[in-house]
Amino acid sequence: MMTDRWLNYVLAVVVVIGLVVVARYERPRLAEERAEYLDQEVAVGRDDAPPVEDRDPLELREAPGNGDPVTAAEPEIEPLGAHGVSASHPLAVEVGMEVLSAGGNAVDAAIAVSYALSVVEPFGSGVGGGGAMLLQEPGEAPLAYDYRETAPLSGDRPANNIGVPGFAAGMEHMHRAHGSIALADLIEPAARYAEDGFEVDPYLHERARDAAFRMPIHLLPGLFPGGAVVQPGETLRQLDYAEVLRMIQTEGAEVVYGGEIGQRIADEVSGISIEDLEAYEVAEVQPAIGEFAGYDVISGAPPISGTALVQTLQIAEQRGIDELDLDSADGMHTMAQAYRLAQRDRRMNVGDPTIEDVPLDRIVDRQRTDQLAARIPPDGFVELPDEEEVRFATETDTTHVVVVDDDGTMVSLTNTLSNFFGSGLSVSGIFLNDQLKNFSPDPESINAVAPGKRPRSFITPTILAEDDHGVLGIGSAGGRRIPFVTAQVIARWANNGQDIEAAVSTGRYHLEVRDLEVEDSLPDGVESELASRGYEITYTVPTTEYFGGMQALVVDREAGTVDGVADERRAGSWASSSP
Repeated sequence: MMTDRWLNYVLAVVVVIGLVVVARYERPRLAEERAEYLDQEVAVGRDDAPPVEDRDPLELREAPGNGDPVTAAEPEIEPLGAHGVSASHPLAVEVGMEVLSAGGNAVDAAIAVSYALSVVEPFGSGVGGGGAMLLQEPGEAPLAYDYRETAPLSGDRPANNIGVPGFAAGMEHMHRAHGSIALADLIEPAARYAEDGFEVDPYLHERARDAAFRMPIHLLPGLFPGGAVVQPGETLRQLDYAEVLRMIQTEGAEVVYGGEIGQRIADEVSGISIEDLEAYEVAEVQPAIGEFAGYDVISGAPPISGTALVQTLQIAEQRGIDELDLDSADGMHTMAQAYRLAQRDRRMNVGDPTIEDVPLDRIVDRQRTDQLAARIPPDGFVELPDEEEVRFATETDTTHVVVVDDDGTMVSLTNTLSNFFGSGLSVSGIFLNDQLKNFSPDPESINAVAPGKRPRSFITPTILAEDDHGVLGIGSAGGRRIPFVTAQVIARWANNGQDIEAAVSTGRYHLEVRDLEVEDSLPDGVESELASRGYEITYTVPTTEYFGGMQALVVDREAGTVDGVADERRAGSWASSSP
């Protein structure tokens, strides 16, 4: 009888323990369901756990076994002797400068900055998105990498236009090719910011507030504590995302493309399978290269918008933009019509070159852009056989990074989720992109959706080079406006003699069909002259960063200095080792 009582007692204890365990692991799921049914009233997650105390100093170790790191310049090429970083958040700039000061190269710093930005600006980029990078080593041919999002192998558009993300694969691929510091160490600052938190700035607050209506608030207690948007000055911690970063540190990008994180994404996103993630590949592509004001203009490869930027500058130069005041009616007309022609050429001829036949060399050929320039009338619009139907697009978010190292190697890269916070869907703290909305609905278009295909994008990372040395690295956020506003800044700096700060701060404009969207008020004479040529002028724009947030670094090889600019339209920052 005693034995039976003892057995019953043991069984009771086991049952109680089992119920406790079930309750412990069910609670997050039940809280999530309750939040869903109660209009997202309950926030669940781990972002309120105590922060890690007494961090060890960051350690930057040499990368083991990389095949072709960016190394010191050849003996006959004198090192620059200065380095710098330009990015859209000061904490990310600090991370990049620390990597460079410790002896890391430009690619190392760009990777560390990119991961840091994915934490401190989670609306703009991250593991759930993609991007594109340009690399100019002194005395070498430029290189271009495309790690943008792709359509799944089915050729269909998944829910919310989510593409197969490329960010983690891209960072690892570029590190394997050029990195000199261990990848896990480059990710470490981002992981610490995710775990320990950082102070929210007004821009992040505004972005979270404006996207709240399409985000799972109950799953994002860091961004929406108690269901309300996080306030400027408060601390944002992202422990779910920190866990993802820690897993990438230990397991590599494979954890996203076939491992546990990939499986979580496949389970949550209808239309993306683990096979789609396993099949993802980074593309090494030919950049768009042209000439302007005596510089080589190196810009993003198709299907991003480097061709539009190169064509705009070459067409405008052929039309005599160097002799025009860029703020005059003639100057604005020349630039606007050059972009009008370049944009149509992009629409007709630019798609994913890994799938489509894209005649890149012909598109940027000088003889061809000179022929296009001849079509611009002095007093009206270039007549086109078809006009693009433009939806009013307010998306402004990507994030751009420029890095220069002590050898003079320059990196210019743009990372993106497409819209800010992408689709709004979060899986394990990863915001997933909505990039596939950029495919054309026309099945006959060169930009029609297809298995494994990358859609067009307006991102435009750019480098201006002289004798195979980068002298200007530049790029911007700004959605559809990126290539044109970047061309305007380049024209002011390279052709009109403005310093980079003046070139960036001057008012911008953008042409959509016949609507000329203008940032600053035009003089009466300029406005009336443009109106007489058929422009419908509007000053109504939705946000201060509508015309972009430019990041740029300028290298003076003779002086051995790196200079930069912080665009006041967005919370950008830059730093340099130059005095």
